[in-house]
Amino acid sequence: MTDQIDEDEFPKSTLFQRCRSIARATMLFAPPIVSVGCAIVVGYITYVTNNKEPPADISTLAISILKSGDASPEMRAWATGALGIRTDMPISVGSIRQ
Repeated sequence: MTDQIDEDEFPKSTLFQRCRSIARATMLFAPPIVSVGCAIVVGYITYVTNNKEPPADISTLAISILKSGDASPEMRAWATGALGIRTDMPISVGSIRQ
């Protein structure tokens, strides 16, 4: 009733064929894995560098420049950049409720 499969019917794969199939699978799956890993690393580095607090001495200097009345516009621009204050966005005062 049941046919037995003779091992002689199917040719055995050689070492070269096995290595070739492993290499083909590696070439198929490795590049997407590497690119996703690189994207994660770049995203992490970007997040860390953008959310890093300025050192205390730089922030103290920037605050003193902003408090000073006779600071040049270039120095004020540097101070706002050092503190991470965004000046390109308008402040919407109407959204604040008391």
